[in-house]
Amino acid sequence: MQTFDWICLVVLGVSVLLGAWRGLLYEALSIVAWVAAFFVAKWAADPVGHLLPLGDAGVPVRYAAGFALVFILAAFAGGLLAAAARRAARALGVRLVDRTFGMVFGLARGLLLLLLVAVVMQLGGLTREPWWHDSWSGPLLQATVQRLAPVLPGSFAEHLAV
Repeated sequence: MQTFDWICLVVLGVSVLLGAWRGLLYEALSIVAWVAAFFVAKWAADPVGHLLPLGDAGVPVRYAAGFALVFILAAFAGGLLAAAARRAARALGVRLVDRTFGMVFGLARGLLLLLLVAVVMQLGGLTREPWWHDSWSGPLLQATVQRLAPVLPGSFAEHLAV
């Protein structure tokens, strides 16, 4: 096994362990919280940005500051909700099931992350490097990305053509 293979195993292992530690409920609510935080921040960035004491800052700076502040606060609130749900799962006695499904979620997240790495490597032309070809996981990830290309948006999939 090459160094890249070991890196892939570490990524998968850490993701699975995080999923098991946090549980599916926490992981799913965290994703929902981040997505919700994005949309809330997008909606509230302008009014909040104008309330901030930024002196003569222009509209883009105020918008960015408002977006960042609202996003952080909304993501934090979502994290508190996810933590409360994790405590509720523990109190209901379903923690083992939650952790088991969290492991499965962690495995899926790790695989998705590795596929994204493969896409970046392919777009950057790094799939021609010897360390990529000599690894076990590099060509496997590249082949998986090629098999998934038909379900990707057309403009994106065009860049992945071999």
